[in-house]
Amino acid sequence: MGSLLQRFNEWEIQLLVVLSFVLQIFLFFTGCLRQRGAKFLSATIWVAYLVADLVAVYALGLLSKQEANAVTENQHPLAFFWAPFLLIHLGGQDTITAFSLEDNSLWLRHLLNLIVQVVLALYVFWRSTGWRNVQLLVPGIFMFIAGIIKYGERTMALMYGNLQNIGTGYNSEESNKFTHQELDQEDSYSSIVCFSLDSAPIVRHLFAGFTLSQIPNGFHAETWMSYARSDEVQLAKLSKLVDIELGIMYCDVYTKAAVLRTRHGIVLRCTSQVAAMVALVLFIVVNKKQRYYSRADIAITYTLFVGSLFLEVCAMFMMVMVSPWTWAWLKANKFSDRLIRVSWTLVSSKIIGWPEEKPLWSNNMGQYNFLSYVGCEEEKPSSPLERVIRKMAKAVGKLFWLSKLLDTKYEQVDKDIRESFAQEIKAILQSPFGGSTSGVKKQEWQHLGRFLHTLARELSDNFSAVIIRLHISTIIHLSEVSSSVDVETAGLVDVCRKLSNYMMYLLVTHPVMLQVTATSAESVLEGFGNKFTAMMRGGGSGKQNVILQHLKEFLLEEASALSLPEPCKETLEEMRDMWVRIIMYAAGHSRPETHAAQLARGGEFLTFIWLLMAHKNLGSSVTFPVDLISPPTTFGPLTDVRFYAFDFRS
Repeated sequence: MGSLLQRFNEWEIQLLVVLSFVLQIFLFFTGCLRQRGAKFLSATIWVAYLVADLVAVYALGLLSKQEANAVTENQHPLAFFWAPFLLIHLGGQDTITAFSLEDNSLWLRHLLNLIVQVVLALYVFWRSTGWRNVQLLVPGIFMFIAGIIKYGERTMALMYGNLQNIGTGYNSEESNKFTHQELDQEDSYSSIVCFSLDSAPIVRHLFAGFTLSQIPNGFHAETWMSYARSDEVQLAKLSKLVDIELGIMYCDVYTKAAVLRTRHGIVLRCTSQVAAMVALVLFIVVNKKQRYYSRADIAITYTLFVGSLFLEVCAMFMMVMVSPWTWAWLKANKFSDRLIRVSWTLVSSKIIGWPEEKPLWSNNMGQYNFLSYVGCEEEKPSSPLERVIRKMAKAVGKLFWLSKLLDTKYEQVDKDIRESFAQEIKAILQSPFGGSTSGVKKQEWQHLGRFLHTLARELSDNFSAVIIRLHISTIIHLSEVSSSVDVETAGLVDVCRKLSNYMMYLLVTHPVMLQVTATSAESVLEGFGNKFTAMMRGGGSGKQNVILQHLKEFLLEEASALSLPEPCKETLEEMRDMWVRIIMYAAGHSRPETHAAQLARGGEFLTFIWLLMAHKNLGSSVTFPVDLISPPTTFGPLTDVRFYAFDFRS
């Protein structure tokens, strides 16, 4: 055991350097997966993102404690030469500069870390034999140039990704000056990409909290809105436009894309790559003359050199060559048609590019069901491990965080759901009040009118409670019509179920997006769950019909005058419109920074709706469904913070 520890101490620095390099490779190839919501890797990427910096800093600190002669005695004289490589590792990878939105807000702290770590690395190299060995000194200087530039790029990317700077940090070099008339003449994917790139500054301003009226006139916000409001723009085209804008926004906030689009960013990147290549050539020359370096150290050094250059080449290919900005720049500067076609082939590639068929966000809707929370779900656990966890949870009592982990599912955002929102937005825009629903004639809710009126009168004091009761009433209603063989009715049932479960998912997992405190949402759900569980214990077996009967009793317990609507196709259509309006209401009253934060996890469907409403110049003017049949209702937890109400026109 003692010899093993001694062996580990002798090779500790080498192991740390290799581990740091392996973590950088992992982050590079997995960082880009977050854009499309790779939830199965999220925790692993988070751990690797944090550990990568800790390992590099610890290795530098360990090197600073070593005496030069001690390293020579251990036959590891090249260890000090690895200090600039650790700076390169601290510079991070182009595909994942920031893990969360808070990392961008701390860019000044990263700048301070840059200064401290560079000084420490220089101190490590000064204490080594490098200053007395000119043959190692020269390649070391070139590697320090590459390392400092790499670390500086990360700090610049974090600064550009900060929401406080993202609205004012727009660089004129990014403007491609495409004429928007091109979009009226073409209905192609390339025209959508052109418009998305031109509208990127407007989208950045919206995510930074600007309203459309606050955006400078030079960004043509009026053209941006008029294009999306045109009746000629099809739903698929507008959906893809929003999809690309979300992809561009993700790259600007969480990668180095914004830095690599600037002239000085490109110059710095080329300088760092040239410096690294020169250092490699010089080290090869030094290695031929010096024979006392161990084979292991030489292998590690060459691995660091070749690996760094390989990652740089891959990064330039993925972030520059395959970027739509490069294709737009070539087109705007009228390069040869062949070069433009090659660039567009790379951009539209189904494997490495931004193809029209592939969404640039997760395209998922979270699903959370009240019956799953109380343990009455119909679906069986999908794996033996999940069965064991559920049995343990049932034995000790259902924990809220465990329920969020086990009971949350995901569904794809299909065409039916998109069309539901498109129809509702179209109905709002065609109203005689210019898109404002505050003055819209009260909608004729022939089947849900009495139900919503009672809900508005008796249950409007708590937004969380209203959502849960509406969700329970939807479960009851869908259970009574789910046996229908009509294809159209079955489609309505599926849409209503997904929208209802999605609002519950937001309430449970992302209450901040609804401006509801997590404590409030959790306490309301736990209170409902405890009441329903107590009712189930004293009310017979857990068969499905018994569960539904208890749901009805539970729903009517605190609102005795509440009457459930009759199950029919028309009621389903009104229920679908109700949930569509609720989601639009929540999107219009959400805070822009919450949407930017969710992009790191693949983006939320609520963010997609929020940006789609911005294109249509809709914001907080979208009212809650009960407001259309009764005097305006104020939900305390949602609208008490009135300065957060986001109207794109105000």
